[in-house]
Amino acid sequence: MAGLFTFGPTVQANIPYSSHHLEGMLGDTPTLWQALDAIAMPEGLTPDEVWLSIDLRNRLVRVFRGEHVIKRIDHLAYGAGGAAPLRAKGSSMTPIGEFRVDRINRSSRFALFFGFDYPNAQVAEEALRSGKITLQEYWYIEEYRRRHGRAPHTTALGGLIGIHGLGRGDPEVHELFDWTEGCVAVNNEQIRALDPWLRIGTRVVIKG
Repeated sequence: MAGLFTFGPTVQANIPYSSHHLEGMLGDTPTLWQALDAIAMPEGLTPDEVWLSIDLRNRLVRVFRGEHVIKRIDHLAYGAGGAAPLRAKGSSMTPIGEFRVDRINRSSRFALFFGFDYPNAQVAEEALRSGKITLQEYWYIEEYRRRHGRAPHTTALGGLIGIHGLGRGDPEVHELFDWTEGCVAVNNEQIRALDPWLRIGTRVVIKG
């Protein structure tokens, strides 16, 4: 999922004319690649809060306590359809954004499943504004979340998104392809290593 960056004349005109000037400019200013690799953190993060970072571009899963990494997984697979902030049911896309763990299934066919609250209230609002869902679906999502404490999966936005293991899936396929229907996948040992840290309500940031 490579992005295309176009630098216009304004940027080119501001190229420093000396290395001394360059050092002065870069001292407090991140480079383009540093900015792209910056960790997307939840708003209002507290020093002791445990949260999950999923970086699709760099294929990293990290558990943080505040700003400090306490667990790192160096490979993941995600949706065969790519990733987007608003994914549609049946698209096999992984949603990007901030979510919370809203269900845990320890009897999953994928060894262990931590579900995320997609679509959450923010997703539903944006989907309504952009015409991805009807007003009736919007109110259904709101009411379902209020009554059940988790996100529905029967609207045009789909659902049942989370992070899980392979179960009896092929580890070689997992290493070579993005194969899921929208979830994030790691191997069975890795998903079990997340179990001590993830709880209902744990915040999750998925970055594309």
